[in-house]
Amino acid sequence: MGDSATPSLDEVLAGIGQQRPQWPARTRGKIAISIDRDGRWFYRGSPIERESMVRLFARLLRVDQGEHVIDAPEQILVIAVADAPFVAIDCEVLNPGAEQLLRFTTQQGESWTVGADHPLCWRASRDCPDEHRLYLRTRDGLDAVVHRQVFYRLAELAEVDQASGLMGIRSQGRFYSLT
Repeated sequence: MGDSATPSLDEVLAGIGQQRPQWPARTRGKIAISIDRDGRWFYRGSPIERESMVRLFARLLRVDQGEHVIDAPEQILVIAVADAPFVAIDCEVLNPGAEQLLRFTTQQGESWTVGADHPLCWRASRDCPDEHRLYLRTRDGLDAVVHRQVFYRLAELAEVDQASGLMGIRSQGRFYSLT
């Protein structure tokens, strides 16, 4: 915890919440930050070890003009993302049955309930087009790849959709195919 005049990084993160701040127009540049296909963050090839820094950057991340950017107060900084910037590492089933909700949590601790605003989709990965993975749309055009162990748990919950004949899961009354 910082002194009373200077908030800690965790206090700043709590103030940001899941909404990205709106900054005035800024310059656009690049920074040597990258995210690998497993959601690990790097600066100039070295892992970023401070989780609070990763959480801060993640909260400022969005897609702009088809590129992943950190929307910082002074600049919009383009970064490299191998596949998806986030990994959904947990899934909680709320209200099992007809009114079932699926809530996913990313490795940065952000949670998203699957539904019209945050759908699941099965598609080819950006860095390996021959490999298909399950993704969750989070916010600001950003996706989270569903971790393999979470996918296996979802497969245990899967049911056959009567309309399409596909295997999948339901959340907020919508069906999402797992194939």
